[in-house]
Amino acid sequence: MTDQPLVHAGATAATPSRLSTRISRRITLAFTRERLQSGRFLLFFWFAARLLIFCIWAFLTPSTQGDVVYYYEKIQVLFGSGPARTLTEYPTPVIGLLAVPYLLGLGTQHGYVIVFALMMLAIDAAFTWSLWHTGGAMKGQAVVFWTLFLALVGPTAYLRFDLITCVLAGWSVIFLLRRHNVTAGALTAAGAAVKLWPALLWPALLPGARRQKITTTLGFALTGAALTGASIAFAGWDRLMSPLHWQSGRGLQIESIAATVPMLGRALGTGDYVVTLSRYQAYEIWGPGVHPIVTIADLAFYAGLLAAFAAYLVWLWRGHGRIIEAVALVQLVILIMIVTNKTFSPQYIMWVGGPQAAAYAVLGARSQRTSRFFTDRSRMNAISMWMLVTTAFTLLVYPLSYNRLVSDWNVGDELLRLPATGLLAARNITVVIVLGLVVRWVWSFLRPSAVRAVRSAVHPGPARTPDA
Repeated sequence: MTDQPLVHAGATAATPSRLSTRISRRITLAFTRERLQSGRFLLFFWFAARLLIFCIWAFLTPSTQGDVVYYYEKIQVLFGSGPARTLTEYPTPVIGLLAVPYLLGLGTQHGYVIVFALMMLAIDAAFTWSLWHTGGAMKGQAVVFWTLFLALVGPTAYLRFDLITCVLAGWSVIFLLRRHNVTAGALTAAGAAVKLWPALLWPALLPGARRQKITTTLGFALTGAALTGASIAFAGWDRLMSPLHWQSGRGLQIESIAATVPMLGRALGTGDYVVTLSRYQAYEIWGPGVHPIVTIADLAFYAGLLAAFAAYLVWLWRGHGRIIEAVALVQLVILIMIVTNKTFSPQYIMWVGGPQAAAYAVLGARSQRTSRFFTDRSRMNAISMWMLVTTAFTLLVYPLSYNRLVSDWNVGDELLRLPATGLLAARNITVVIVLGLVVRWVWSFLRPSAVRAVRSAVHPGPARTPDA
C-alpha cells in the first residue's frame, strides 16, 4: 500500500469532524506523495517557511524580542547579583543556557538577540533533520507537520527557549522508538531542567519490558540527579526551589482558558475588569469573579494531573503498551497542564509540536497494512489539523493583535478589543477541542474493555520491546 499524504483524504470512524476532513483534503492537494518523498522539495518548503517567520518578526512584530532582551539584561547583571538572584522564575540550569548567547554575542544586546534566534533555528533544523532520517515511510508527513506547525507559531518560536523543551520531548519519543532507552530518559530529565513540566512525561517512556523500564528510568534519574546536584552547588537549594514558589503566586493570565469569560466581559463592557502587567512579566486580569475562577483553575489543575497519573497507572498495569500510546499520554499531560492552568503564555502551544511530529515517525516505523495503523493515523491527522488551527489562532492573538487585548490607551484599542478577544476565545475553544480529541484517543486504549482484552491476551515467548 502506498504512503499517504500528511492527511488522509477521506473521513473515517475515527475522524471527529467534517472541518478537519475539509482541511485535510486541501493539504492533500498541496503535498502529494511525490513531494512528501522529495528531500529537495521539503528543504525548499522548510526554508520558505522559516523565511516567513523572520519576515513577520522584522516587518510586523519586532517587539516580540522583548523576552530575549529580558534574558540579556538578567545575564548581564549575573556577576553582580549572583546566580541565587538571577532568573529565579526558571530552573537553575537555564542560567547556563542563557549565558551562551551572551558570550557568543560578545556581551552586546543586538548580538545576544541574533545569537539566541540562530541557536533556536539550529535546534529547529536539527530536529527537522532527525524527523527526515528516522521517520521511515512517514518521514515526509513528519517534516511537513513540524514545518507548518512552527511557521504558525511565528517569531515566538525563535524568541523563547520553550522550543528546547518541545524538541527534547520529541527526541525522547524518537530515541524510545530507536530503543535508545537511556538517552530517551536523559533527554526528558534535561527538558525538566529547562522547564519543569517535562518531568511529568517520564512514565510515558515506560511502555516496554522490565529491562526497558529500568534503563529508561536510570537515564532519567541519573541525569536528573546530576543536574540537581550541579544546580545546588552552583546556586543553592533556595534557588533550586524558586521556580515552584514563583508559579504559586501568579494571578489569572489573560490568555488562559479560565480567563476567557472575564476577558469577554471586559471586551463587552459588562464588568469592571482591568488588565495589568504583574511582577511575573505577564498580563493578568482582575475584576468580578476572578478570585473564585483562580481557585477553580487551581483545583482543576491538580485534578487534571491526578487524572493523568491515574491514566499512567492503568496503562502501566495493563502492560504491552505501544509507543504511539505513549505519545497520546504525553499529549494528554501537556494539554491538561495548558487547559487547566491559570497561566497560558503564547509559547506554551509549542510544547505539543515536538511529540506530535515525532508521532509520525512512530507511525512510519510500523506496517501500513493493518487496520490499527489506519485508525491511529486517522486520529493523528485529526489532532494535527486542530493543532495547526489552534497555533494559527495563537499567532493571530500574539503578537498580531495582542496590544488590543492589554492596552487602554486610545479609542482605536477599545474598538478593536472585541474582535481581538473573539480570536482569543476561538483559540481557547480549539485548545479544548484538541484536549477532547486526545482524551478520546487515550480512552480508546484505556477503557475497561480494551484493558481487559490486552490483559487477557496470550503473548508467548519472552518479554519484547513494545510495538510502535
